[in-house]
Amino acid sequence: MGEAPVQLRYPMKNLKAKGIDLGEIYSENVLAKIVQVAQKGLKQQTPLAAYPHTVAQTGPEAGRYEYRESDFWTCGFFPGCIYTLIERSIRYPRAIDVPLHPPSQLKDQLLQLGRHWSVAINQMSGRTDTHDMGFIVQPALQKDYELTGNIESLESVVKAAYALASRWDDRVKAIRSWDVAINDRYSITDMEENFLVIIDSMCNLDLLYWVGHMQQDERLIKIATQHADTIIHEILRPDYSSYHLVNFSPRNGKPQAKMTNQGHTDASTWSRGQAWSIMGFAQTYTWTKDIRFLHTAIECAKYFLRRCEEGTGKWNHALVPKWDFDAPQENETDPLRDVSAGVIAANGLVIIHEALQGLPRGEAEELLGSDIDFLQLALNMVGDTLDMALDRNFAFVKSHEDLNAANRDHIESVALDIKESDFEAILRHSTANHNEHAHKPYWDHGLVYADYYLLEFGNKLLRAGYV
Repeated sequence: MGEAPVQLRYPMKNLKAKGIDLGEIYSENVLAKIVQVAQKGLKQQTPLAAYPHTVAQTGPEAGRYEYRESDFWTCGFFPGCIYTLIERSIRYPRAIDVPLHPPSQLKDQLLQLGRHWSVAINQMSGRTDTHDMGFIVQPALQKDYELTGNIESLESVVKAAYALASRWDDRVKAIRSWDVAINDRYSITDMEENFLVIIDSMCNLDLLYWVGHMQQDERLIKIATQHADTIIHEILRPDYSSYHLVNFSPRNGKPQAKMTNQGHTDASTWSRGQAWSIMGFAQTYTWTKDIRFLHTAIECAKYFLRRCEEGTGKWNHALVPKWDFDAPQENETDPLRDVSAGVIAANGLVIIHEALQGLPRGEAEELLGSDIDFLQLALNMVGDTLDMALDRNFAFVKSHEDLNAANRDHIESVALDIKESDFEAILRHSTANHNEHAHKPYWDHGLVYADYYLLEFGNKLLRAGYV
């Protein structure tokens, strides 16, 4: 399978921010690729048994999503992609441009898809066996409530927050991330002797804050804030780089091992983990207004950017991060990347920028300690990502000119007819897990949450009025 470009019949709108062309994020191709996959799910009964995960770039299955079981932690991201498009169709119709398909019509068709893909997520919203409830319910269900007022979705999001809070331990002052950790190097399965917390957990705290305020439940808010404090003290290093995984003793609450599961080594800095820390601490600040958390987010971001800058002049698109900042490179001029880490970090940088805008100028400058424009850097990072990793085998929505004569007068009732792409993901070159001890490592592929955070980045810019 090649990457030959498909010429779109309609030009993209000129959507730029600070000189960076972002038209690809809002293009017909993006909507068509999501619909291409989503409409296949309509042929299956709900609850769906599996959800999109990765897209191989080579081999016999190249171009098509590999699906994971519906209770895998990434299940919320593909429905979330649908809801980023629904948000555009309702709130930002100028940013969703499909010829002969007005946004009001697209909204109804996308909502049908979003609800279909959300059935399984609604049904699993009370799970207490995972900390990933924010990742699972917020991209689709919280957005469904916010956009449509769907009470069923609200009830599921509230249930998910209390399920997440059930994993809190007062001795450790943290929420248990994983029940077990098993790979070819170690097998940690005894929950009475082990309490596993990962850096990714920072990005599930937003769920607790949102529901805590919605329900006026201070306990949820306190749990989230104390968990963030524990991450600062035990998972971040003095230079604000992050470990991936810390194993605490549930008996005394103290760390007994600091290691990795998806990064290169225990002492290395896995780039996506660092990205989670940027976004998670930035989100935590927006809820608490505790300047410690904004300071932490800024320092985590500075570390991330400093490590990216090591590639300047050495390889192309240096702002697209290596999969692990300390991993050896097989190719000195083109290291293995993780596009998902870059777009997650870019989301965090926008949140930091907005937070700084809300502070008095002198306080913001003192907090930064240097002349740094996080919004510009976020845009540059996404610009690099689009240039390097956008799959250019485009999809598009067929117009009424492509439909048979009998349907031309009833286009509003016709399902979106897609000229499909040979590659179902929007972005290439992510790396889910390249740890040498992983049972099944994944590297250099399309990845559902890279696409989700790209689309969510586009929506963040719309909400802030930057495009």
